[in-house]
Amino acid sequence: MPIYEFECKKCEHRYETLMSMSNYSDKKELRKVKCPECKSTSKTKLISGGVNFTFADPVGTDRWCNGSTGHDYRHNYNMDRPGGVREQRKEAEEKSHMGSKPYNDIDDISGGEYFGEVE
Repeated sequence: MPIYEFECKKCEHRYETLMSMSNYSDKKELRKVKCPECKSTSKTKLISGGVNFTFADPVGTDRWCNGSTGHDYRHNYNMDRPGGVREQRKEAEEKSHMGSKPYNDIDDISGGEYFGEVE
């Protein structure tokens, strides 16, 4: 729940209150908030200094990044299986007219034969 800051219009005391966003948007609930010094309900909302959010899935706990069910696990599980990734790649290279190296070797560091070539 967020902490809201107020300033009393009567005694100019600044105070905070903890309330849910739904209560804050409800005018009846907002009127119940009183200054702790003079008990006045006349107040001005102040802009708070910071905002804090907590996310439900910390890193490594969601289903895509988790070690036992995440992407890497699924990828590696299918890597060497019959019909898996390695077998599919080998089959594609065999059927391709390009062979296992479909791209030219581009050396754009040392100024070789293909220096600066981009296709």
